[in-house]
Amino acid sequence: MSTIALTTDQINEFHENGYVIAKNYYSNDEISLIQNKAFNDDSLYERAWDKKDSSGTVSKVCIWQELDDGLYSMFSRGKRLVDSVEAILNEEAYHTSTKIMMKEPFVGGAWEWHQDFGYWHNDNYYLYPKQISCMIAINKATIENGCLQVLKGSHHIGRLNHTKTGDQKGAELEFVEEALKHHELIDVELEPGDVLFFHANLLHKSNQNKSSDPRWSMICAYNALSNQSFKENEAIYYPLNRVEDDAIINWKE
Repeated sequence: MSTIALTTDQINEFHENGYVIAKNYYSNDEISLIQNKAFNDDSLYERAWDKKDSSGTVSKVCIWQELDDGLYSMFSRGKRLVDSVEAILNEEAYHTSTKIMMKEPFVGGAWEWHQDFGYWHNDNYYLYPKQISCMIAINKATIENGCLQVLKGSHHIGRLNHTKTGDQKGAELEFVEEALKHHELIDVELEPGDVLFFHANLLHKSNQNKSSDPRWSMICAYNALSNQSFKENEAIYYPLNRVEDDAIINWKE
């Protein structure tokens, strides 16, 4: 087991609210490594998808499924994340995807209200919402630069239908508008190294980045091993070979 993990109180908070924020989950030295890597990694832009929101403004996202021995994978494969995910799920988990979200200054687009399970259910044929996403703040996330917003406790609603909104898939607005009446909207402001763990049915969105500061994050997603796709699709199962917590700080190019 990792020596850095969510506490029992944090796990209970996750189940009640659909999310929990783990402050300072990664050290300044660890985050400096990924900042230096990501901000100078031209391949992220080369591989990134441009995702337009409903107004046509673009956010960039680079996503992959298979993990390797690179620095990004040291985070995704790390016991620090995986052990905490399994403690929440109370069962063995595996990695489904890692993505780096690049919301650039002044031009970074919004992400519409959605649940991850809203499209994973149909696209990847997962029967149950036994997925957890872990958002690692690469740099500071603020209201001004378009931090994530969540509806506290909205995972209890269950899966909503999702339809096309720009290049994205968004939850049906009639249900979102009703959810807004019953669930508190939280601005998830994060410092570099903070991690947001959130449930696959939690309603979340982010606004456009209208500030001079970028908002970059890495999101590692995991699924319960018992909940693998029941029909062949683009989501490929890869065994998860986890690494110790010091794999990040000891990583060499």
